[in-house]
Parts: sequence; structure tokens; C-alpha cells
Amino acid sequence: MRHSITSSIFAAGLMLLSWSAAAQEQKPASPLSANLGVQSVEIGEGGKETFSPAEAAAPGDLLQYTGRYENVAKEPLSGLVINGPIPSNTSFVDTGRAVSLKAAFEVLIDGESWQGVPAYKTVTLEDGTKSRVEAEASDYRQIRWRVSEALAPGATLVTTYRVQVEK
Repeated sequence: MRHSITSSIFAAGLMLLSWSAAAQEQKPASPLSANLGVQSVEIGEGGKETFSPAEAAAPGDLLQYTGRYENVAKEPLSGLVINGPIPSNTSFVDTGRAVSLKAAFEVLIDGESWQGVPAYKTVTLEDGTKSRVEAEASDYRQIRWRVSEALAPGATLVTTYRVQVEK
């Protein structure tokens, strides 16, 4: 399992590099410099957290993604929407979620539209009728922040969120 998570993280990095190279060939430089890193989180005695590079992950491991988005333009950037992937074989954990500017947090659930939390999903009951029920954090497939403040030139927006490797 460690190998498949490591492979997924590596593949995601290659896709990001490929996308970045293609984007640079086709368009002028982006006004936003983006970097998404992942660390392994260990929770020790008294709830003390320690972080280390996430070179590999095993079932049950807790991972924290930290995104850093710098405005490299000469003008403020507004209307930013920052998406966060939730890799396959992981579940979103609703602790450690943060953003450095005022923003609405939204989630995407299979078969549903983007929505705030608490989020809801449609389920089919035994009698065939459909009902809306509150979704669990493990139902989230993607997350995003809709930033309501402008990002000043030279400023950096920081986001963090966590996932747990499924058992």
C-alpha cells in the first residue's frame, strides 16, 4: 500500500509538472505562483504533533497538505478559487483545515454540486425513495476555498488540510 500511495503522489507531481510546462508554452506567466506540499503527521503524547516529509504512506497514516500561493503580479488578485485534491485511497479529515485569508470552504461529493459544510448527499432508501442526508467528511472527493479577499502583490495565501490513508 505504501508503494501505491507514493506512486499516486509521484504521478500527481508529474502531472502538475507536465501541466505547468504546457501552460508556460501556451500562455504568459501566471500571476499566481503555486506550491502544494504534503507531510506526514504524527500525534504523540498530549496531542503534540510532529511533521515529517511524506515519502511513503501506509493505511492509517495522517497526511497534511499545505498550499502556498504567492501573487507575483503587480496588481491585487481577486476571485481566487483554490482547489485541494483528495487522492484515491484517502479520506478527508476535518481537523487542521485552515486558510490565511477570508474564504468560504466548499466540498464536492460524488453526484452532487459544490456545497458548503455541513454538506448533504442524496441516498436511495430501501423503499426506493430518495432522501437528503448529511454527508460524512469521508464522502468528500475534492475541497476548495472561494477566497473573498484580494491577494495583494507579493503576498502569499496559505491553505492546509488533512487526509487519512484508508485501511
